[in-house]
Amino acid sequence: MKNVLHKELSSSELSFFCSQMAMILKSGMLISDGIDWMYNDLEDGRMKNILGTLKEALEDKVPLYTAMEDSGCFPSHIVSMCQIGVVTGRLEDVMNSLSQYYDREAVLKSKIRNSIFYPAMLFVMMTFVIILLVTKIFPIFEEMARELGGELPSRQTFNISFATGMMAGKFALVFVLAVLFIAAAILIFYKSQNGKAYIGNFLHRFVFTKTIMQKITAYRFSSGLSLLLSSGMNIESSMSLLLDVVEEPQLKSKVEQCSQYINSGDDFIKSVSRLSLFSGIHLQMLSMGQRIGETDVVMKKLTDIYENEADQAINSAVSLVEPVLVGVLCTVIGFILISVMLPLMNIMSSIG
Repeated sequence: MKNVLHKELSSSELSFFCSQMAMILKSGMLISDGIDWMYNDLEDGRMKNILGTLKEALEDKVPLYTAMEDSGCFPSHIVSMCQIGVVTGRLEDVMNSLSQYYDREAVLKSKIRNSIFYPAMLFVMMTFVIILLVTKIFPIFEEMARELGGELPSRQTFNISFATGMMAGKFALVFVLAVLFIAAAILIFYKSQNGKAYIGNFLHRFVFTKTIMQKITAYRFSSGLSLLLSSGMNIESSMSLLLDVVEEPQLKSKVEQCSQYINSGDDFIKSVSRLSLFSGIHLQMLSMGQRIGETDVVMKKLTDIYENEADQAINSAVSLVEPVLVGVLCTVIGFILISVMLPLMNIMSSIG
């Protein structure tokens, strides 16, 4: 009964679904009645179609986690966690944890997109202005130069200055078009699994993005573990399922290393410390949490800490990039216009 027409839900859609399910379970309503209520409450769209698929499956007495798996719209770890929640009687807690996890993921992805959007728009504006200069304005200046250039005594000096501005404009145009082409190629390459891993490794090592990526990795590691531990799973099971939860190749590698350390006999705190994700004081917090049996609470606290640190790192990077791009935009366009217009102004003043 798998519906191949649906792709996996986004983080915001998963957060919405899980939060609604948690509310339904808390109210004591039957899951089938809750799904029917959600279906009738939503307007036509993708989510309504998916709920319709779940609704039909539940009417046939199919368990919720089986219906979710058959729909083809939910990640495998969500299906597994829902099954664990049903077996242990903690499905409401599982849904609450999943809702919070995907809500944080949606917010983080939105912040990353927004941090890229403004610098990208500035670069596009610079490209548009340079294209306008080279294709529309420069031909007018060239025509004026041909009409007026012969009346200027120092014509050779004029020609050199004017040609410098024209060449600078054309060079700038070629440069920005090349950058746009490279950016498009990187975006296409990033959509492949190997491309995502390669670009991720580069960002983790590049001096200007290294700190940001470290904060994001620590945030996602603690967020994923907080999700699983708060759902009633033990450390070993959480580490195993975390491999399905995380998407980034670099974080998957960290989780695999941690699992190997635990399987080789190291305790959880020592294994995590060998990953170099958390600072010393945060490892002490985690150690204390493990001693008193509140590892999930400490993980949630660390998630909040690293979320704030990642947010600050992203904002700091954007606040640095924006004025640099504005300065480059003004400098390039100003140099081109001055190099082209000053000779023409000299011509017209000499004629006057």
